[in-house]
Parts: sequence; structure tokens; C-alpha cells
Amino acid sequence: MTLTIDMATKTATPKTRKPKVNNFVLVLEQFLEKHNLTADSTPKQLSEHAPKLDALLPDWMARRCVKVALARGTGNRRSFSGEQVEALLPDKRKRKLTIEERAKYCAKIGDVMDIFAHHLDLGPKNDYENEIVASGSRQSQFRVKLAEAGVSPKIINTYAKDPKLIQESNKIQKKQTMKRMANPDRIPTHFSLANVSKRIQNMDVSKIPTREDLVDIIVMLSMRPAEVRSLRINHYEPDHSNIPAWYKDGYSWYCTGYLKSRGEKKKNPEPRPFLSMEKNPERARELLTWIQDAIKAKKLSDPVFTGKGTRNAWPFNEFLKQEPYRTIPKKLRDYGSKHASRIHGGKKPTPQHLKLLSRIAMRQESDRLDAGDNYAIGDTESEESDFEPKTSNSSKPQIQASSSSQTIEMDSILAEIDAMLAEIQK
Repeated sequence: MTLTIDMATKTATPKTRKPKVNNFVLVLEQFLEKHNLTADSTPKQLSEHAPKLDALLPDWMARRCVKVALARGTGNRRSFSGEQVEALLPDKRKRKLTIEERAKYCAKIGDVMDIFAHHLDLGPKNDYENEIVASGSRQSQFRVKLAEAGVSPKIINTYAKDPKLIQESNKIQKKQTMKRMANPDRIPTHFSLANVSKRIQNMDVSKIPTREDLVDIIVMLSMRPAEVRSLRINHYEPDHSNIPAWYKDGYSWYCTGYLKSRGEKKKNPEPRPFLSMEKNPERARELLTWIQDAIKAKKLSDPVFTGKGTRNAWPFNEFLKQEPYRTIPKKLRDYGSKHASRIHGGKKPTPQHLKLLSRIAMRQESDRLDAGDNYAIGDTESEESDFEPKTSNSSKPQIQASSSSQTIEMDSILAEIDAMLAEIQK
């Protein structure tokens, strides 16, 4: 409101100013009227129109104006409740698309620029080595999901692949692997073979397990903390007229529910041979079930997931930082695999045998080569690609010879694994 002063009488007379009209509020009112939405509409009804309204609002400021208008109401309509406002205009900050959802969206829209935009969004946020490796993994998973959604390999390789980033990530991973191999971590005294074995023997399944018991079980089974709920130990007696390909002759104990499988194996994972610090598989299964039942009954906290299924590993990570543990979750699996290889390796095991036993204990695929050998600095990545390497004719025989030697080595490794499993079963 402004004042107009009459100079003759020197009296101030009020002058009314028209209020500013917010264009986005007008858009809101027209939208509500068009779709017959009122304060009596249910959150479910409102949520069905959320994408249409969101498309009309260009930025966060417009969304904020509309949210305020909904909450205040007008002379023609009642105000909306907080739940109704959230249903009609959900907070985008709380909603992040998963990689699979991104891929499905891109496949549905069919615009290559959408694929390229999401590919960039999954890229590195800074120049730190861990971020480069993580972003390379995210983009690789995005390509896998795009292929599963039906996007052509040519489009994927053109708009969702960064050979330079892949090569840089592989260099970093190879360097880190070589560094770990040259300077292996020393196992803390609390997690020595003797101490862990003694605590496992003294576990009483008639009592409620503690977090300390959970840690020792993770070590015993060489588990990832995220596998605590899902891992299963099963005894198999196959029909000899129809023996599955994954079955090792003479070996009856296998694991399911493990993580980190890819492609078709992730959808239909094959059982993998079971090996742990506990030589008696039935006792190992009993201890695992003991932990899982306690988590299901909410008498023990899951190390990774909350009761609602969301991921929150912080409490378990902080617990392991304390004395006498002084470690991190991912190292527990390494401790257990090393102990299991020593327990089952016999009196004079070779380094190769110990490595194979560790691989079995961690349920790694038997057709995997050593991680350090798998990161080819010259190549962009190990997955299938439409890119043809530019090599001269003279170099091709060397590549073929290398591939042949790897095949021979892998055949011998598989034969050794079968023999070792048969020996362990005895």
C-alpha cells in the first residue's frame, strides 16, 4: 500500500496496490480444475497426476510456490494436507533412480540423448581414484541393464561407453591389487586362527547370539556382511541320471544366497561348493541359522540392512573400529578365507593350493583368473565390446597364444579344485 499526499490540504490518502499474480499458482488452479482434484481427493488419486503437474513446473522455485499455494488454500478451495501435498508433488531430493530404473526409462523413451545424459550422470564426480573406479562400475552396470532392457549394442557402445574412463579404472585397480599382494595386511590378534576357532567351538546356540558372535560367524564362513540374511548351506544328493553341471562328483555341501553374481548367473545363481573354518558342515549350518533366526526375531541387528530393508552399515562399521577388532567389514571375509585354506590345506600346502582353497571358501567363480591379471591396461575392459582392437598382424599370434595359455591354466585349476574338493569330502 502507498500513500498519496494532497499538497493543498496536506492529508494522506491511502492508495490500494493490486497484488502480484503468480503464474505458477494460476497453473496449479487450472490443473486442479481440469483434473477435478480437491482437498477431498485421496493421496493415491493425487499421486496419479503427479507426473503431469511436475512436467508443468520448470524448477524447484516453481515447485515451492505451488506447494505453498496448496498448503494455504484460497477462497475457492480448502487447503491440502501435508500428505496430500507430498503425493501430488513428491520431494525429488528423496527420490533417486536406481541404475536399473534409469536403463528401463531410457529403453522406454528411446532417445539416445537420454542414454548419454544418464551415462554422464553416473560418471566420476571428482578425480579421486576410488571415485573413478566406482563410477566405472556404475557405468558398466548401466550398460548391462540397457542390454537387458533391449537397447541395441551399437547404441550402448556409442552413447554409454567411455573407453578412457574404463582404461583408467583398470589401471587403478591393477595398481591397488599389486600393492595389496606386495604388502598383505596383517591379521589382528583377535582374529587369529587359534582365537577365532576357540570362540567358534565355545558358541552355545541355546543362548541369544551377540554382535561378537555375529562377527566370528562372518569370519568363519568368509561372508560379506550383506550375505548374512541370504546365505544358505545345503546338502545335495543329486539324481545320478540327471547330474547338474555345477555338481562336483563326491562333494555334497553347497552354498546359495551369495552376492556379486552377474548377468544370467545373478538371476539363476548356481550352488557353489561350501568350505569354511568349521570342518563340520552341519555345525556351520547350525551356527548360520542361529544368527539368521536371531536377526529375523529382532534379537540381533543385521550388519548392513535395517528392519525396513534400507541399507545402513554405519553402526556395524563403527563397532568394528573399536578394540579389540580395529578392522573394517570387508577384511573379515579375507581373514576367514585364509584361515579356511590353512585348515583344509594339509601339512605342506603349496601357495597355489592355498589360493584355490581361499577362492572356494569365498565362493568365487572357479573360472575367474587372478584379479591382478584380469585388468588389461591396453584394453578398455574385459566385457564384450563392439570395438575392434587396432593391432598389427604380427601381434595377433601373440594374443592368441596368450589366450591359449590362459585356457590351459584354467583347465588345470578346475581339475585341481575338483581333486581338492573330493579330498576334503573324505
